Amino acid sequence: MSIALSIQDVHVTLGHFEVLKGVSLDAEPGTFVTLLGASGSGKTTLLNVIAGLQQLDRGHVLFDGQNVERRPPRKRKVGVVFQSYALFPHMSVGDNVAFPLRAARRPSVERRKVVQEMLELVDLAGMVNRAPASLSGGQRQRVALARALASDPGILLLDEPMAALDKQLRERMQVEIKRIQQQVGITTVAVTHDQAEAMTMSDQVAIMHEGTLVQVDSPENLYRRPVNEYVASFLGEANLFPADRGGPLALDAAGQATGTAVIRPEDLVVLAPDQLGDHWRVPGVVRLLSFQGSRFRLEVVTATGRSVVCSLPPHTDASALVPGSEVILGCGAPDRVHVIHRSDAGDALEVAA
Repeated sequence: MSIALSIQDVHVTLGHFEVLKGVSLDAEPGTFVTLLGASGSGKTTLLNVIAGLQQLDRGHVLFDGQNVERRPPRKRKVGVVFQSYALFPHMSVGDNVAFPLRAARRPSVERRKVVQEMLELVDLAGMVNRAPASLSGGQRQRVALARALASDPGILLLDEPMAALDKQLRERMQVEIKRIQQQVGITTVAVTHDQAEAMTMSDQVAIMHEGTLVQVDSPENLYRRPVNEYVASFLGEANLFPADRGGPLALDAAGQATGTAVIRPEDLVVLAPDQLGDHWRVPGVVRLLSFQGSRFRLEVVTATGRSVVCSLPPHTDASALVPGSEVILGCGAPDRVHVIHRSDAGDALEVAA
């Protein structure tokens, strides 16, 4: 049974430091929300608030509209997968999964049935008697996930669940966790600093910065329509261009700059002399070209010293793109340029229509 989560104006101070500064967040039943941000942004503290492991200074946490901030963790029906997995090494896989059921004094017949169902869900049905030490990192993670789901929680919390895995295994587990979450239909909140992980698994991503939520949106909207320069720069590579008469931005009636343009590397191309046409373009000198498997990453320096990154297809003939060579980068699709307009308030930023 999934529940609706609502976090309302939550403040948390640890020592003399305000870790959460009025955070509000809503998650519909069955959605996957990821808290994404740099270290120290407040992600894990917010997760602990939801779990009941961290007290609030003020604010509210609601499950299906009911205040739970005074409810102890064991009564919140929350499943948690910790970064270290926290499996009991002296117990078998089956006993680890059954642990919350045993603590709740569920009958042994029911425990065996649930353990079997959970291990089948995570594709570990034949490992009920194995010791955790004999499992791979990905298998241990799935045991921890099965244990978190065994008691039929309303919310699943994932605290950096793939931080200990290598890149290839981490990518496989991202898809696997999303599959399990969708199959179970459980409301899920995850914490990560890995942008690709957040984009792959999430229905909604909440960008955190210095104890506040900067933007909560779908992965695609966050990438294509960041609300400010911090989000644009934090989520993937972005080329940020200030407004000027030769740039891809509109100026107001007085000819003043209206904001900042965000152009993603994959939306830039290297223009041949006969392709200039109506493209917005910027000349520069190649600083670095690197092959990264799925693309060439081209870094160009303009006459003003600005670094511009362009992503080229892997089949590109890059023989002429040697360091020091002159190139012209262009963007011929206005709909691929996102403009962050500066509001009349000065530093505040709002999304372009």
